[in-house]
Amino acid sequence: MLKTFSMVVMIVALSCEPALTQQRGQGRGGNTGVSPSTIMDTPDVRVARVQIDAGAVRPSHSHNEGPFHMFIPITGPVEVFFGPEGKEERETVAPGQVHFFKSNTPHGFRNLGSTAVTFVEIFVKNTGRANNNPLQSLALALNALRNK
Repeated sequence: MLKTFSMVVMIVALSCEPALTQQRGQGRGGNTGVSPSTIMDTPDVRVARVQIDAGAVRPSHSHNEGPFHMFIPITGPVEVFFGPEGKEERETVAPGQVHFFKSNTPHGFRNLGSTAVTFVEIFVKNTGRANNNPLQSLALALNALRNK
């Protein structure tokens, strides 16, 4: 089930890539080397494509717009760190793997590689229609992308 879920996410992300030009360089909040681009933003979900240059870091931050969000590397592995400052856990997330962050979990990411990496983030919002079921939330995101 998770393998199918990951494959669907990767196919969607890669099929959207040619249509999504983005500026490289300084991302949101002055994060040099982190270039986010919103793919879609609906009342239920927000999907962002992010490129992170070799060696770049997105410092710890959190989101409170919904119950969780999903982090999916597409072109290479990304190190994620999460948890309270000074006690962060670290995990390397491989292309096609999914990492879940619950709402308000401090987290950040780092590209330890020598080339830029692209990943997708899917943010589930507090609307009542999207819930804690990741497959239902993904279905909402895919439906919105299809109708875009």
